[in-house]
Amino acid sequence: MGADSVEDATERAVNVGELLAAAANKPSIPSVLGIVDTCHAAGALPPGQDLVAGAGNGRSRLAVLMASSVHQQAVDLSFSRALADLIRKGVPGAGPLLGVGEVQRELCRSVIGQDVTVSQHDGDPFAAEPVWVSRNLRHQDADPGGLLGQLGREELAEAFGTLPEELAFPGIPHDAKSGFDSLAALKGLVQSTARDRAIVAVDCLLTSVRTVSFLRDWLGGELTTARLRHALRALMASEHRTLASPLPEFTDVAILDRLAFDFPMTRNSCRPSVAEFVVRLALVAGMDLADPALHTWARSVHAQQELNDAVTKALADRGDQQLRLAVSLGSSLTGGWPEAVNAWLLQDGQLLDRQDFDCPTVDRRGAEAAIEAAAIWAEEHAEALGRRLRRLDVALPSGVLLKWRPEEAGESLRFGVQYDVVLHWSRRLAPDPVLRRIQGAVNERWEEIAACTGVPVDWLDDTDTADRLPLQGQLRDGRYRRGIGLMHRTGLDDQLMEMLLSYTPVLLWPQGAEGFPADRHDCLEPHWLTMPEGLGHAYQRRWRGEDAGHLAELRAVWDDREWLSFCRLVRTTVPPAQNTIKESS
Repeated sequence: MGADSVEDATERAVNVGELLAAAANKPSIPSVLGIVDTCHAAGALPPGQDLVAGAGNGRSRLAVLMASSVHQQAVDLSFSRALADLIRKGVPGAGPLLGVGEVQRELCRSVIGQDVTVSQHDGDPFAAEPVWVSRNLRHQDADPGGLLGQLGREELAEAFGTLPEELAFPGIPHDAKSGFDSLAALKGLVQSTARDRAIVAVDCLLTSVRTVSFLRDWLGGELTTARLRHALRALMASEHRTLASPLPEFTDVAILDRLAFDFPMTRNSCRPSVAEFVVRLALVAGMDLADPALHTWARSVHAQQELNDAVTKALADRGDQQLRLAVSLGSSLTGGWPEAVNAWLLQDGQLLDRQDFDCPTVDRRGAEAAIEAAAIWAEEHAEALGRRLRRLDVALPSGVLLKWRPEEAGESLRFGVQYDVVLHWSRRLAPDPVLRRIQGAVNERWEEIAACTGVPVDWLDDTDTADRLPLQGQLRDGRYRRGIGLMHRTGLDDQLMEMLLSYTPVLLWPQGAEGFPADRHDCLEPHWLTMPEGLGHAYQRRWRGEDAGHLAELRAVWDDREWLSFCRLVRTTVPPAQNTIKESS
């Protein structure tokens, strides 16, 4: 507002949020950075819908730094002055580019009496770097072939920066040699909080760089991005935790940097997580866990006990995870509740047994009873094999997907408490000719989703789905190359579900009538690597009365590589089975 502006008279003021959204939605502008130093600065944010559903179809990039919250005054341009000073001086220990998050953290220390606020929308999955404010004049270029990551460099810089000036070191350690030299010097100092923090940081440095070096030598050509991703995902699921923020890239350096310098507070060391990651990576790469080289590495980082624990745990988990029960309610010709539930028991992707279970009644209760019988049948097999059944895959027709939550079923214990329940679309098991023809494109879509580092979801609002004919055309043209998320339940029916699931292996939709607005999408960032099991864990937290966040408001169909391979197995090789419960006369 200017000097002649009047309250509530929008024609006498500038709508900053509208201008920011318009700029961000221009295809020719790769990203927009907004800096707002006014009273009530946070009021400049454009509505999330303007970015998600604008001309860029959600792939716009906008970051806004604001001097104050919606109800605060901004005084004497103190925010702008502090920002200018920060840009001139840089931030020690930070990377070559200062992102809005880093700038906000620094300004919160220097701008007194104002809540410096930041907002980001990054819908471009192919962006090479985050939206940044300026280059960091205090950054010292790291060796591009170095084994230490950004988080480690920041922690070491801060830890050594807190040491008294008279104990200043000639340089911050960055590799094994400088780490050992610094550690010897630190242990000669009088005990203090600053010294202890620096010792822990150096210990993490040595664990990280020695592990990266070992993995490269030991695995060689078996060290791939897909295997790194698989091992990290298995570790996160095992520890029931998420990454505090997405990895900048899936490399050995980035992963070990995060594990070494950002371990759970319940542990006193990074070694348990690092050891388990190494073991899970070795398993997926087909390495021998009895190899003397592995145990030599463990002793070099003082993690022999942690390695032994990780081997025991990972081998037990691997055996249990190889066993899964798949059930389908897709036998009904009308797309409703079936007369029988088809069941398959799989071990390591191979079919162990196959049965059909009649439903006592053709309704929800009948289907739940049939799945209960299938679970008992599968548990008997698991007991004979000496394994635990942990995974329950449930394939449903579109209409049933919208009205039933199988994870909440179960006679004495919810299925979702005992198993990782994952929903699938049953039509992939017996596709019509059109679906079969485009199945290859769906397989490719999954591989693209799996290779993304962020959250590969294209969000659609009610304006995108109201007119089905244009939407069908966009799907046919290959416009949506990632998973699809619905922000609403308005008009959501089985026809829309079938249309979308024909083209994407991953579909998210909200449980509640309030929908899933754009300001909730960020909740997926820390959990994406743990999906789909992470969604079930969120449901479990909600059932226990714990904070489950917005993630528990979502439903998901998750037809990943393993499920698509299973569908191909069923279509081509699996014979029909006899029903285990005969109809009563």
